[in-house]
Amino acid sequence: MVKRLRVACLQVSAFDYDKKSKNKKNILSMIDQAAKLSPQLMVLPECAFPAYYLSPLVVKDYLSLQTSTNKFIEEVKVKAKLYQCYLALGLVEVDSTKNKLFNSALLINPKGEEIGCFRKSFLWHFDNHWFEEGNYYPVFQTELGKIGMFICADGRIPEIIRCLSLQGADFLIDLTNWVTAGLQKETLTNPQIEYMIPTRALENRIWIVAANKVGMEAGTVLYCGKSAIFSPEGKVVKIASSFCEEIISFEIPLEKNQDKTIDKKINVFTDRRPELYSELTQSTQNLPIYSILKKKKIPSYQECIASIVQLKFKNNLEEYLEKIEFFILNLLEQEAMIIVFPEADFDFPEKGEKILNKIRQLTEHTRLLCAVTIVEKNNNYVYKTTFLVESGEIVGKYRKTHLEQAEKNFFTPGNLGLPVFKTTYGNIGIMLGYEGLFPEIPRLLTLKGAELIIWPAKFSNDKHINICRTRSAENRIWTICSNSINHQGIGHSIITSPSGQILTSCLKKTEQASLSPINPALSHYKEVVPHTNTILNRKPETYEFLINKIEIKEK
Repeated sequence: MVKRLRVACLQVSAFDYDKKSKNKKNILSMIDQAAKLSPQLMVLPECAFPAYYLSPLVVKDYLSLQTSTNKFIEEVKVKAKLYQCYLALGLVEVDSTKNKLFNSALLINPKGEEIGCFRKSFLWHFDNHWFEEGNYYPVFQTELGKIGMFICADGRIPEIIRCLSLQGADFLIDLTNWVTAGLQKETLTNPQIEYMIPTRALENRIWIVAANKVGMEAGTVLYCGKSAIFSPEGKVVKIASSFCEEIISFEIPLEKNQDKTIDKKINVFTDRRPELYSELTQSTQNLPIYSILKKKKIPSYQECIASIVQLKFKNNLEEYLEKIEFFILNLLEQEAMIIVFPEADFDFPEKGEKILNKIRQLTEHTRLLCAVTIVEKNNNYVYKTTFLVESGEIVGKYRKTHLEQAEKNFFTPGNLGLPVFKTTYGNIGIMLGYEGLFPEIPRLLTLKGAELIIWPAKFSNDKHINICRTRSAENRIWTICSNSINHQGIGHSIITSPSGQILTSCLKKTEQASLSPINPALSHYKEVVPHTNTILNRKPETYEFLINKIEIKEK
């Protein structure tokens, strides 16, 4: 593996299928331009050739499509050999024996040889009409390191990127056609570029190189450009415009990819707990979510008001209890029905019961549901536990399962699994602190029937914002994240909708509560667009890497 990788993303214009000759000439010309930057790897978008929109109204003859594509591949191989670089490109793969098309990514080495192919697994909207699904996630050993590839909407499925990462990929290539809409071409964007791919890079601590198109196909499919390179910190380190053909280049320091620890808190690989993830590989039809989604009548939950709370305390239990009372009484006056308090570090763990009893007292004779996190002692074991208290009664208890480094010296990993609790306001799942960075947890909670996820946290940075939006969007679920302002907690608590939209938020480092209406029933709509269902279109039989105990070797 090289220590530093020079990569070039070729953001090419979109062309209709009948303009494939012009498209080919343009792509080959841009490869020539990119070669002047001496990259070790060039990356082209999804379906760079011949086109993405391949309706039967457009493509009449698969044999002609295959012939033109094969000729194009041969010309690209010549370029790869000429410029002595690897080249990843998206194209249409034709299986003429079965008369099928695949949306594929091809990897070519500096010798002009095909060394790898990936087929898009999670199809998007209308491309289901002409493409077949891929069902494997290979990683390719090269002189540059181990390379994993995925295509566009695959980035919306956390299991796919996790499988590639767990196989030891040193970096990932995202060949994409991010579609968009907007009033001005200068401001076009897409949820994947905004927060989903940054989250994929962060939660796997891996570099991701993404190449997208600009312009429009078929008068209806508009692309947002913004080809980009994402760091293992979830940051965009280089990005193209939203409307111009462009070549962006960057030298990736792959040695920084070796550390899988985030904020010195958790290791995204070694702190996983595969023994808890069995449902990820089980047939969806055998899981609670299936019967929920197949019900003809969606539960008629009334819209309720959810609230997030940020508060300070100075190691004074009585002051903390007074602040809890202040917020609960004021939020009740404002008709809040769900209140989530943040994860907190207490210097008085022996007083956890007193905090819990106070909340039971305050919520008695009300319809209020409160989530509070305390230190729980049980038979000489100490747990970090979130309690759900509704109308004065405990209706749920979750003990944190994925402990952070400092917590391992004091707490015991939770022994209650990853439960989902039935409440007046829908089925609720819970995750705590940095375990929200493990995509397996919210996915499991969703598969178990959760309609909203409560996430008490104490981030000292804003990592939770993109993560919260992604968790909502990838599972089509509500997420309520209350982030601490005590000690180093930054605040910025948020509530996100099943589409990933931020509905309400709090200021930085400020004692505050904020409210938003939510309707748990909306989490039953798992289709992102027609024919693209984030739950029913999963392929659990292909996710075996998620439950295997894989030894991660530091390079």
